[in-house]
Amino acid sequence: MERANKRIFAGLAALALAGGAFAALGPGANAASSACGSSCLSLYAQSFGTADVGAVLPAAAGKPQYIVLSSAADTESEDFQADLQGKVIDFCNAGIMTGVVCTTWPNNSVYEYQYAPGNVQSSLCIGTAAAAVNGTKVSLQPCGVNAQTTWIQLSIDTIGGYQPLIAGTDTVQNTPVVLTAGAAVGDKLTTHQLNLVNGTFNPAQMWQTVSGVL
Repeated sequence: MERANKRIFAGLAALALAGGAFAALGPGANAASSACGSSCLSLYAQSFGTADVGAVLPAAAGKPQYIVLSSAADTESEDFQADLQGKVIDFCNAGIMTGVVCTTWPNNSVYEYQYAPGNVQSSLCIGTAAAAVNGTKVSLQPCGVNAQTTWIQLSIDTIGGYQPLIAGTDTVQNTPVVLTAGAAVGDKLTTHQLNLVNGTFNPAQMWQTVSGVL
């Protein structure tokens, strides 16, 4: 389920209380795996559809846990929870976000996507190990530490329920750095500047969530 989770970014707690509860956006989610019950969802890109969804790639100890698109299945590697953290302006006022995101999208919603295998929150979120640029690999990172695990919904560019997700560390105004699927199932998710394909937004950069046991 998409929830307004204000515990993660403690610096925003006072702002959240002062402004009231944030409204969660998007469809309600049930589960990516049967073990996750009614608490999880999965991300998918327009380029692949619901047949292939975001999943955590197993990794050796000490190595990054990258995010890939994988065939939708009843598996805990595809269990995520979307936590609404507030608006961009809240993060800017708290000093967590700076620059063009603050001046360009101050009222857009900010989410974290936490890995929750079997409905067990891991405190690890979809993010980047450094500020996102073209080609930055997306992996699990500690939630609530900095803007590297935040994603800004570019709601003005929503088409058919799909929308780009801007990296919270973006520094590019006109063509922001967004979450991007690979060319094939199993490719690691990365960040790239938003671009057009055949006159419309790149379908590999347009995202939606899916509910129900996959």
